[in-house]
Amino acid sequence: MLTIGEAMKKARLEKGYSQNALSFKALISVQNIANWEAGRAYPNIINLISIADALNISLDELVGRTVRR
Repeated sequence: MLTIGEAMKKARLEKGYSQNALSFKALISVQNIANWEAGRAYPNIINLISIADALNISLDELVGRTVRR
């Protein structure tokens, strides 16, 4: 299972965004994004929503969660 930072980086790269581009779209500092992806810090739910919206994906996709049924 991926960490939140790893899942965030994977989603960002799949969309073809640099950290700078995601920072601009999500209105979050590039330093925060870099720290989250590196596992040095963790985003709060508001930031996760902003990132998911900027990437046009669900929160589940962003954090690497798969739904079990």
